[in-house]
Amino acid sequence: MDCESLIESLWRDGQKRIEEIEAESKEEAARIETDISLKIASLREKSEKNVCSDSAKRAVDILAEANQSADLIKISAARELSVRLCLLARSCLQILRDDKYGDVFTALAAELPPLAWKSIRVNPGDAERARVSFPGAEIICDDTISGGMDVMTADGRIRIISTFEKRLERAWEEMSSDLLKENHETL
Repeated sequence: MDCESLIESLWRDGQKRIEEIEAESKEEAARIETDISLKIASLREKSEKNVCSDSAKRAVDILAEANQSADLIKISAARELSVRLCLLARSCLQILRDDKYGDVFTALAAELPPLAWKSIRVNPGDAERARVSFPGAEIICDDTISGGMDVMTADGRIRIISTFEKRLERAWEEMSSDLLKENHETL
């Protein structure tokens, strides 16, 4: 074999080898591309699941927070409504001073234990009734009392508040609970 034939043979073998390497590289690149595409798809799917899961968790947290805020607003509104209703009820206590009020005053006085009452706090309109029911006691007129009496012994150890206002205050929790329940049921 001469030199030129040898070079030509080597050239052909080199060219053939280059073509084989190129074909192998293309095949390897295609395999790598397929693997990468599959891995990317898998990562995307996992990421979407995580995002959906994280979003769902966040949505649950946001909903719970919103429900808690709504509950606090309802409680606050119920308290405010209760206060307003109580003030309204207090302002209506004067209505109880009707034609039969004298009997009511006498009945409230009769509920008290038979003690030596030193001071009797009453509505100015009840001063004369108080003098009759509690002779010898100091009668104190108080415009904030709509009806009933606030009595105290001489030593100040026993005080009984039997006014319309105090009775309303004692009954208000149950009354307001019923009123608010009725109001809620009608909504």
